[in-house]
Amino acid sequence: MPLLRWAGSKKKLLPLLERAAPPTMRRYIEPFAGSAVLYLKLRPKSAILSDINEDLIHTYTLVRDNPDAVWRKAAFWPTDEAFYYELRAADPSAMSDKDRAARFVYLNRFCFNGVYRTNREGRFNVARGKGHLGIPTRQMFRAFAKRLQVVDLRCADFLTTVKRAGNGDFVYLDPPYAVPHTRDRGEYGLGSFKQEDVDRLTEGLLAASQRGAKVLLSYSDRLEVEDRFRGWQVRRLEVTRNVCGFVGSRRRAGEVLVSNYAW
Repeated sequence: MPLLRWAGSKKKLLPLLERAAPPTMRRYIEPFAGSAVLYLKLRPKSAILSDINEDLIHTYTLVRDNPDAVWRKAAFWPTDEAFYYELRAADPSAMSDKDRAARFVYLNRFCFNGVYRTNREGRFNVARGKGHLGIPTRQMFRAFAKRLQVVDLRCADFLTTVKRAGNGDFVYLDPPYAVPHTRDRGEYGLGSFKQEDVDRLTEGLLAASQRGAKVLLSYSDRLEVEDRFRGWQVRRLEVTRNVCGFVGSRRRAGEVLVSNYAW
């Protein structure tokens, strides 16, 4: 079970993604780690999980190395709204490593719909959520830490990680869905995946495929995949998405799964 809530997570598509994954792999590589739900489902023996979000990778590293310390701090902080905004306003760079990781988990678990968004100064600015919110149990922290023992955690641009993929590796990518001609509103962190990164993504995946890696890409159905990935397998599907995370704004959206192998 993932430790974090993550807007845009592929949790609902896990049965399909599990069927799509190759039965054997030398190493699992995911350059947009998020909540890492597919990694957790597949249980590979070796993995690279990376993300451009420095606080996310910092938190995973601290939880992997000392889950009890991070849990103890996050679980015993007050759960009221006033404390949420007090903690949100705190400067994480002035905190200890443990407190910084606990803050990330706390804000994620109590924020609105697991959304990660920052302002132009890189400060987390999501409102507190409502409903049944709370910190996972100590046992969940320990279980998650155990699953990370075989993981190489890296804070890196997606292309840096894709370039590490070679023969026998399985690369799964679920980038944020970039919308052309829109301003950066800080979703997934200021400077995350944008429309201008699509060409870099395409070139990186084609090169990884030539090196013998198996590649599976999830994206919105507006990537012109037949032109970009000639000869690759393309499967289209519809999913229910919440616009801006609001249940009342649910709509059906087209997505594609693109792979350089048959499944």
